[in-house]
Amino acid sequence: MIRWLSVLFVLLASAEAFCSTKAYEIVSYKVEVKPDIVSKTVSGSTTLRLRLRSAASVLTLPLNGLIAENVKIGQYEADFRVVDDALIVPVSSEQQTSELSITISYRGRPTRGLIFGPNYVYTAYFTCNWMICDADPAIKTTIAIDVLVPKGYAVVASGEEVARRQENGNIIRHAWRQDFPYSSYLFGFAAGKFNEASVTHGMNWLRLLGVSDDASSLFRKFSDTANMMKFFEKVSGVAFPNRVYTQVLVPGHEAQEVSSFSVLGKEVVDPILKDPKNDWGIAHELAHQWWGNLLTCSTWKDFWLNEGITVFMVAAYKEQRWGRAAYIAELDLARRRYQVAVDNRFDVPLTFDGAYPSVQIKRAIVYSKGALFVEALRNELGDEVFWSGLRAYTQENVGKSVDSRIFQLSMERVARKSLSGLFNHWVY
Repeated sequence: MIRWLSVLFVLLASAEAFCSTKAYEIVSYKVEVKPDIVSKTVSGSTTLRLRLRSAASVLTLPLNGLIAENVKIGQYEADFRVVDDALIVPVSSEQQTSELSITISYRGRPTRGLIFGPNYVYTAYFTCNWMICDADPAIKTTIAIDVLVPKGYAVVASGEEVARRQENGNIIRHAWRQDFPYSSYLFGFAAGKFNEASVTHGMNWLRLLGVSDDASSLFRKFSDTANMMKFFEKVSGVAFPNRVYTQVLVPGHEAQEVSSFSVLGKEVVDPILKDPKNDWGIAHELAHQWWGNLLTCSTWKDFWLNEGITVFMVAAYKEQRWGRAAYIAELDLARRRYQVAVDNRFDVPLTFDGAYPSVQIKRAIVYSKGALFVEALRNELGDEVFWSGLRAYTQENVGKSVDSRIFQLSMERVARKSLSGLFNHWVY
């Protein structure tokens, strides 16, 4: 996760505070989204299936700048009002069942969350700016996404495509389903007049989409994806969770993980043509399919579990692919970046929950110090115990939200000794 980091933490921290007062939990989302590339707007609907924790006279949902046009509870029209960018929906006593669904039809011009190009659009982290949702990373749900775009557009979205049909006029409905639960910030889609290529890897289908690259160029740039997937499956002990993995190549410096696919900018990927060792971006976003997506930090103060482990995994992949020198070089880069925080006298613990003076220093801690701590664990435990512990941690927590204590207990159980000294020094 590279772009948008500064505003991401601010947005999600405020969302987490908002969520603490909810009287319900979200079971699933059903979304219909229609992006308009010409006007750079979006319209659609979100159906949230909710499980009430207690009797609630109102439901409150964040709008994040979207304009609610209609609300239904079940099949019935519902009154609603908007206060401070939040949707307030009264719930009658008859509707206060243990489980209900609420559908919000909306439109908007998101200032973030959707990136529009001349003939493409893709989502960028801020899921709750293009659909109605809850940004709390601890909430993992399934989702069904119907993306409505003009004929001739290729589409990828969270999960797998289950249907495609023509709507009125020249619009095609692409129906996608993600049946494994993920945090909402990992939901997304991309659509455009992409060039396309694909290759099989065992039981998986690796799909490549590019704005300007043709099929042969896409094959060249992503030729190592299958090897990367094989490596991450081996060290995690967990097979890639989806039948299809799609990599979308767009202009710019994008590098983002989504459930079942990734979006990468040409400025990140194209250096691989000069030196094949410049594969960090491809490896980083693929590694997130395990660490960050399958296992997700339960709160943002443990975000290092997503990013620090992933930065280390890129180094580990480079070690087996390019040799020990490549591993050392990757971690030396992390040390130089971490040194920025040290030089600024801001060497805080990995679980620091306060304000950072800059995005650069935050990244120095969450990404770089996090990776160096994982390396310290490897050096302390030795390869056999370290990789066994990492595998146990991953296998035990697939589909769950995790925190630093969970990671510590998994590693200690395999190591058969306390690691409190290391964890207290680096993490707490």
